[in-house]
Amino acid sequence: MRKIIITLVCILSINNNLRAQDDGALAIAGAALAIGGAIAAVEQAKEIAEQTAMEYVLSERPDLTFFELKTDSFNGVKGKDISSVNILTFTIKDMGNQKRYVLYGFSQGGFTNSNGINFNKVQWKMFDLKEWNTMMSAYIELASDEKISPMELTNLKIVNKGVKKGTSFVVKFDKITGDVYKVLDYSDDFKIIYNERSLGLYIKSSQEENGELYSGSKSSLVQVRRNIIISTHEFLNKIK
Repeated sequence: MRKIIITLVCILSINNNLRAQDDGALAIAGAALAIGGAIAAVEQAKEIAEQTAMEYVLSERPDLTFFELKTDSFNGVKGKDISSVNILTFTIKDMGNQKRYVLYGFSQGGFTNSNGINFNKVQWKMFDLKEWNTMMSAYIELASDEKISPMELTNLKIVNKGVKKGTSFVVKFDKITGDVYKVLDYSDDFKIIYNERSLGLYIKSSQEENGELYSGSKSSLVQVRRNIIISTHEFLNKIK
């Protein structure tokens, strides 16, 4: 909201200072107004996304009765990934027992339709500390052929090139070409893919209703942004 107010103040200032100038200057003010509208649209989308995530938690996790939910990332997909799957991530703190969770939302084809913003076709996956570290342990072994237990990961950082303890590497990820893939059939939800030091998740779910995807996305491969992996790991393991 603060960004929107600042943008509107800038627009009014531009309009007052350039009132006597030509149409080109007025066009600049119009462009600034469009930017303000785009900022407002993003803020609205985030609010709707948080509400949808909240509804999922209320429905699926009735044990959570006192908690904090925040948007962590509005786009968790690696920049050059051509997959049609988009990712939302949310951090959750149970204020009663101080447990932490990260909620991932996967959507086939984005989060909009012809009617505007739409978060109804999302497949949700909530990770707690144990499940996340177990998956990361499997991913690290796939990426390096080195075993690190889920318990050990509570004190280690995952970085771009491997796993660190302090400033020293404990494990370095294998260097493989962009055309080479290592695959692990990890669970009923995912296959884990290692390629170009990236975590790929092959989402197995595939269901349709009246020609539209529902209750999750169809089977698709998506590369998760490295900073999302890092932020999830650090949040769940309380690493600073």
